[in-house]
Amino acid sequence: MAFIPIEELSEGMENKYMAVLVAAKEARRLNDKRRLGRMDMALKPISLALERLRDHKVEFHSHD
Repeated sequence: MAFIPIEELSEGMENKYMAVLVAAKEARRLNDKRRLGRMDMALKPISLALERLRDHKVEFHSHD
């Protein structure tokens, strides 16, 4: 995996901390799918989650 600057991950989010939380939750979700046999991955779940977050493929809603 190539280096992804935190600024790219936190675009459109409240702050960098939120980007890290969203990436961690997405990685957990992907890992659960992999463990249940619903998904094959060439990359580690965290790498895939970071790429998906950078590419704006992860939806999240903050509960303010």
